[in-house]
Amino acid sequence: MKERVHEQLENELRQASRSDTTTAIIAIVLTFILFGMSFGFASAAVDYNYSSIYDGGVLKLSVWATSTFFISLIALVVIDLFSIFALRNNSRRKARLAESLAKLYQEEGALPLSSDDIAMGYKARGNLFIVILSTLAAVGVIIPLIVFINNIVEEL
Repeated sequence: MKERVHEQLENELRQASRSDTTTAIIAIVLTFILFGMSFGFASAAVDYNYSSIYDGGVLKLSVWATSTFFISLIALVVIDLFSIFALRNNSRRKARLAESLAKLYQEEGALPLSSDDIAMGYKARGNLFIVILSTLAAVGVIIPLIVFINNIVEEL
């Protein structure tokens, strides 16, 4: 019976680790795609019309490019927040599974490490994914906003 429990716990840990890796990779790829989109739309959103009669020119915002810029930023934030939430929950799940597996090993006298060491390893990996994704999300939002604001300021 203990062998079946051991197999089940190991399979759950493998599945959780694969799920973390898949979630992180998909979130990073989508972050880069949305970053590129928002960067392009931020550059195209502002235009200056030199042919205006009043004051020698007028600042003109492209409604399509501006709205698409903000929609892509919102999508980037929502996808990354959802991914971070999933990674955090999966990290907790892996820590509980690792503790259960460690208890099983300790009952058999086959585990030289403590359950805290194994659980901390899984938590550290999950936190690393979260930090990487959070950093990319912050860069993916801040840089296009800087480009958008810079284009507005330059055209004034």
